Amino acid sequence: MTKLETTINTVLQQLKPKLASETWESRRRYFNQMIRLAEKLNITEPCQELYDAFIADDNSSHERHSLHVRCVKLVDASAGTQAKDEHGILFNEPSIPDEATVQKFFQSCEFPITNGVRIDYLIVKAGIEMKYLNLTDSTIGQYRHSWMDICRYFNAASSHVYDEALMQDYLQEINIQRSNNSMKEWKWKINRKAAHVLMEVAGTGCFHWETIHKNISCNTPEAEYIRQQYTNSIKQRNLSQSTIGLHDYVFRKTVEFAGIETQEDLLSLTPEAVQLVISKLADNCSRRSMATILPILRSMLKSLHTYSLIKRELAGMVMGGFVHRGSVATYISEKNQTDLVTGLDQESKRTRAVIFLALRLGLRDCDICNLTFQEIDWQHDKIRLVQKKTGEPLVLPLLPDVGNALMDYILNERPKRNDHYPYIFLRKQAPYNKLTSVYSTCSKLLNRMGIKPVNGNATGVHLFRYSLVHRLLAAKVPHQVIKDTLGHTSKESDKPYLSMEESMLRMCALDLSVIGRMTWKGDGING
Repeated sequence: MTKLETTINTVLQQLKPKLASETWESRRRYFNQMIRLAEKLNITEPCQELYDAFIADDNSSHERHSLHVRCVKLVDASAGTQAKDEHGILFNEPSIPDEATVQKFFQSCEFPITNGVRIDYLIVKAGIEMKYLNLTDSTIGQYRHSWMDICRYFNAASSHVYDEALMQDYLQEINIQRSNNSMKEWKWKINRKAAHVLMEVAGTGCFHWETIHKNISCNTPEAEYIRQQYTNSIKQRNLSQSTIGLHDYVFRKTVEFAGIETQEDLLSLTPEAVQLVISKLADNCSRRSMATILPILRSMLKSLHTYSLIKRELAGMVMGGFVHRGSVATYISEKNQTDLVTGLDQESKRTRAVIFLALRLGLRDCDICNLTFQEIDWQHDKIRLVQKKTGEPLVLPLLPDVGNALMDYILNERPKRNDHYPYIFLRKQAPYNKLTSVYSTCSKLLNRMGIKPVNGNATGVHLFRYSLVHRLLAAKVPHQVIKDTLGHTSKESDKPYLSMEESMLRMCALDLSVIGRMTWKGDGING
């Protein structure tokens, strides 16, 4: 009897008490097929060559293929051949340690990890630290698959212990796979996140959910040094963080699109290269965005020339594009507002509360997302907040329908958290952190209900703010009251809203009666 036959007999004996007689007999027939194939190939013991040939001999049947793989796994496990599938993954991967063993091990471990911690121990530790997020089973399964990918990468590098340098190599590898389309975007995201979880646990012993910020540095150290110098000079101008970010974005895109790698490349920047940068920016940005970006590009070129980082004065060739702006703001008609409120009974409690805050009180997207329990004065029916955009305080009445919608969401739908998390509106999926935007909530609701705005096609939260103003103007509410309601501090901020006061605008319009009327004695006419 060959070694292969002996191994298969052992496997069948182990399976017999576990399987129904019909199932066991089916397995025995498949194992006999493997033995006959081995005789044909002149193979006498379990090996990778036999496994590959047996799996391939499936007659294009998915069921047969699956059963062949199952038989191979059983033989491989019994023979200890450490065989791999077509993806290079072990048929029988080593089992990971249990949680109790891992918890006991890390009790005497210091962080950050510096030596000798097995990667599978760190994976189990990461899973323990993520439990507080209350992730769904499917999400946990995705993380486990990604962690096993990382474990295989370490094993392929002949390393079974955690090493941050090797983890960085892994991240670089999946970035390459993503760029050449050999890894799907969703797979890249979960694998990258799984790697960052392991690195954080290795560094601190725990995990706190946060967004992974993209690497926004330039491609070469020399270009990155210039970028840092430029952004530092921008910060001295007392600009807002968002404006500094825009300047940084324009600089990085200029470096990328113009192919700048060294200081000499920047010094010899040509008009043609600037034109290419403008063209590529236009391909990536809307016309309205270009109206903001082009002045920044002009300012940047002028600044770099002033500091002798560019030989030629190129700022003058950057001309701003004309962007036509609508003369009347977009809003939702009174009838559609009524239909909208009626339709909210079919929506989630969170959506209902968000829409009431936007439609009844005109709150901005950022102020809705950042609304906290401390800002709701239930006893005096007030909302007292500091506007994120302006930093100015704002006090609004807590209208009955708004207050009821908020209370209904808080008591009956808001995800439960064990800590004293201050923000009211949370994500529906774990981790239950505050919302970062409610734009999609508003946009999807309007599309679902078939509501078309007046004077445009906007679907964001600001549309509800405009609609509130239109309703107040129609009710002859004084402008100062509207200004206070919106939290405006500048008269310039009111201009887009006042364009909706149609009756007053009609009084300012000139009629056409003067066209064709004679204006002087003679043969000519004005027209």
